[in-house]
Amino acid sequence: MSDTRQVLLCGLGGQGVVLAGRLLGAAGFADGLHVSGTSSYGAAARGGECRSEVVLSSGPIGFPFVTAVDVLVALSQSAYARYINWTRKDGALVFYDPSGVEPSEGSVQKHVAVPAAETAERILGTRLGANIVMLGAVAHAAELVSMDSLAAVVRDRSPARFRQQNLKALDAGAELGRGLP
Repeated sequence: MSDTRQVLLCGLGGQGVVLAGRLLGAAGFADGLHVSGTSSYGAAARGGECRSEVVLSSGPIGFPFVTAVDVLVALSQSAYARYINWTRKDGALVFYDPSGVEPSEGSVQKHVAVPAAETAERILGTRLGANIVMLGAVAHAAELVSMDSLAAVVRDRSPARFRQQNLKALDAGAELGRGLP
């Protein structure tokens, strides 16, 4: 029997959701996990809803798409509203950025606020990089992949001009993740 985690990252085009999903999948692969991933954009690439699905498993993956989300990462209200019902009702974790998402009242899922945009702006001077801050926080708090693998993937796959910024964002996110329940 394999241990499988189904992760869905969602937000708006331009927020780096697809990139975060690709980095998470690559880090899982580097950790020796079986990985499957897909991405979907809305009608418009920038500003429309998008999602990235990542399945991480210690054994072979029988179905490559997310069917019952264990970890939902929401960067926008509209995407949160669309995908909150994809989560498992028993034990799902929902990580959200409070600058763009207000959780539904009465939700049975455990919700965890991660001030990714605020942290990126404070640390980097821009909200660009909030996706990497969020990725670091979620990966650490939910123990999805090793931070060493994630840092190596971010370092190796970031364009040279963003490498140091992304590594700084990842460190800030991991620090946030250490303090999360």
